[in-house]
Amino acid sequence: MTRAIADGSSIERGTEIIPHDLETDVPVVETVSGRLQGYGRSGVLIWKGVAYAGVPSGKARFGPPPPLPSWTGVRRTLSYGPRCPTLDPSLDRSSSIWRFMAPLGPPSDAAEDCLRLNIWAPRERSAKRPVMVWLHPGGFRTGSSQEYLASDGENLARSRDVVVVSLNHRIGPLGYSNLVGLGSDELADSPVAGLLDIVAALRWIRTNIAAFGGDPDRVTLFGQSGGGAKISCLLGMPGASGLFAGAIIQSGARLQVHDLETSARLTRELLRVLDLPTGARAADRLRAMPSDAFVRAADEAARRVQAQQNPTLEWRSPDWWFEPAAGVPSMPYQPGDRETLLRSAAVPVICGNTLNEISPSGDNPDLEHISWEMLPALLRPELGARTERSIAAARATEPTWLPIDVLSVIQSRRFRLAAVEFCSRAVTVRSAPIYNYIFTWRTPLFRGRPRAFHTSDIAFVFANTDLVPEQTGGGHRPRALGTAMSGLWAAFAATGQPTLPNIEPWRPYDSHRRAAMMFDDQCRMQNRPDDALLAVLHS
Repeated sequence: MTRAIADGSSIERGTEIIPHDLETDVPVVETVSGRLQGYGRSGVLIWKGVAYAGVPSGKARFGPPPPLPSWTGVRRTLSYGPRCPTLDPSLDRSSSIWRFMAPLGPPSDAAEDCLRLNIWAPRERSAKRPVMVWLHPGGFRTGSSQEYLASDGENLARSRDVVVVSLNHRIGPLGYSNLVGLGSDELADSPVAGLLDIVAALRWIRTNIAAFGGDPDRVTLFGQSGGGAKISCLLGMPGASGLFAGAIIQSGARLQVHDLETSARLTRELLRVLDLPTGARAADRLRAMPSDAFVRAADEAARRVQAQQNPTLEWRSPDWWFEPAAGVPSMPYQPGDRETLLRSAAVPVICGNTLNEISPSGDNPDLEHISWEMLPALLRPELGARTERSIAAARATEPTWLPIDVLSVIQSRRFRLAAVEFCSRAVTVRSAPIYNYIFTWRTPLFRGRPRAFHTSDIAFVFANTDLVPEQTGGGHRPRALGTAMSGLWAAFAATGQPTLPNIEPWRPYDSHRRAAMMFDDQCRMQNRPDDALLAVLHS
């Protein structure tokens, strides 16, 4: 079946999807495992669906990714690779701000042979370029590298002279099932198998990226939402040390994930769903199950645990789905623990969020007209006795906000609280700078109701604002901010400092000024932009 590509045009040749404007004079690249043939377009060379590890199925399921076997001949890497099997392969776009994420095309087939990456690199080989490795959104539960046009790497590689890499890895129960107690040493890191996939990809990049024009000593991770959460974890993983030189966390700062006990609740429920005993035989049965049957059972187990309304952890959203668990050999500490932050103390970090991560009137236009008198009733179930104080603090933070703006900002608080707390903890132990930001640019579409919604910054850092006018409206206004943000991200990847000549210097975060870059039509620095509101919400 033919699948659309970024420009909407494709032809089918066997199982490969070939763009109409394919440039055929593309050199074969030699990697340590074998040779690869990609394609070119308008000065950018592209390789898609490149395997970076073996297939984590059968006895390898739940374990570290197996080594990548070598091959003879030339592999053609012209189409995106499989994505990890999951019950929810793509986010529901029928409601919520996710519907503004333009799809790149129908998702590729789901298969456990999903450890694939994609590379975009400028054709000219003048010098080794910075490498920017994108980790996709979707929490730890869903998503893939190829679902959204906003994160296509071609324009970023072309306009900012960088090598861009995106990748698929195990997610959901195939990536994060805690089978530590089932009597098998090779399962000791099962709660972080999906993160170990990313480590394997980074090792592949370290070994091979020079052949694609990239500098293995200048690798920067950047990721939004779930991608940022994965980066939060990778910063403290011993096996990831030295594999990246910088990190950018967009709306995804995480201070706490599961521990072995909370993740074990999901495992116990999974065994009950399948009527399996605890022990090595259960592990063997789980490895032998078809992936789709296993994922369905795990989804049912998670729904049952969610229905039990167990208390959530302080820095987690109220979700009991499968995600990494700290306390295993490859991730001994929580992302927000001092030990984790010390391990990454020499890695410069950008960490921030959008202003309106939760955008309630995006789906409900009537909320645009709520009054100040109506607002407390909407917030009191979440805030209780803090409701009136929080509203007052928000109004003092920005007097021009309407009631719907205050509702949105307060409902988005977990993202902002986590970003600031991450910066505040990290700055006390690190030698490298950490930079904070708030993305406040408001889309003009739908009369501006979505505001600066969750994921809205992705198109800007990829220089793709004209590629996704259904998010940005297209044209000069978003393009100008996209030029600034993609330039700052690329400068950070090149030097560890997000600086551009025509933008106010981005001051690092410190405990006194708590400076943040405010990204809007005019980019500007602001000290303590929302201290009063955060103080109330954090109390």
